[in-house]
Amino acid sequence: MLKNRVKKYREAIPWSLAELSRRAGLAPQTVAKMEKGLPTRKNSELKVAKALQKKYEEIFS
Repeated sequence: MLKNRVKKYREAIPWSLAELSRRAGLAPQTVAKMEKGLPTRKNSELKVAKALQKKYEEIFS
């Protein structure tokens, strides 16, 4: 399982899952999978990092 901090940063803003997915241009299901640590495409992960205004490495380790 991939370790990431998507949910932590999303809740700190605070945005709903739907708001983050809208800003990243992704389906809410994709962001939910990401928060659970399930595999997602790197392109999707980069979009989420950009929407959260964080570096990719800060979120995904």
